[in-house]
Amino acid sequence: MFLNPLVRICFYLSFSLTVLMNQTILILGIGVIIIIGLLYLNRNLFPEVLVRIIPFFRFFPYMAVLYVGFSILLTTATMSEILIEIGFASLKILLMVSIMALYIEQSLSSGVLLALRSLWSTLNRSWKWVEDFFLFFELTFRFFPTFQKEWESTHKGKSALGLNANTTRWTQIQNIGHDLPGIVLRNYRKAEETSKMMKLRGYGKQIPRGVAFPIRFYLSDGLFIIGIICCFFGVNFLGKI
Repeated sequence: MFLNPLVRICFYLSFSLTVLMNQTILILGIGVIIIIGLLYLNRNLFPEVLVRIIPFFRFFPYMAVLYVGFSILLTTATMSEILIEIGFASLKILLMVSIMALYIEQSLSSGVLLALRSLWSTLNRSWKWVEDFFLFFELTFRFFPTFQKEWESTHKGKSALGLNANTTRWTQIQNIGHDLPGIVLRNYRKAEETSKMMKLRGYGKQIPRGVAFPIRFYLSDGLFIIGIICCFFGVNFLGKI
């Protein structure tokens, strides 16, 4: 079933905040069941989600050691209480990382910005600063993948030539500082040329701008969002009882 991108992001953000604010095992257990259900429904995305959450397991031992150490030094809690707290907190973080990783994989082409622009165009407000705001993010999202690919290409090229072999962490930081300004400057010039072309094609003469392929926002979408928000407040209210 197709969900409006605004409904989807509202659901995932509400779920993440609920997990973060939760203080009960029952609600956390319900969250685990929901996560498992979502991963099953989107099992084709599971390998990509797993890749995104692997860093959590890499850094978990360091976080656990620091947490236990500071808890022993600064609190009077017993070891069993410390372990329960760190397990509870770690499960909450894992759920948040998993749900947002799933959202990112689902929303690579969901068009949240396009949905917002479509909704804004229906309001028919002549506020240029809003159009500039949308344009800023559109250019950012457009050139970030290019920036990322260029950065990866530079890094792989140096690795292929053996320039990154046996380098210290400080040397790697120096190399990043040397390469990064040039990549940023090239992408800035690309963005500047794009903005000039948009002005030549009449950007700013029609406010609000039209949307070539709008994503319609229906009454059912609004009801979904209201229902999600009500569930969010309801669950957090029950969690405090």
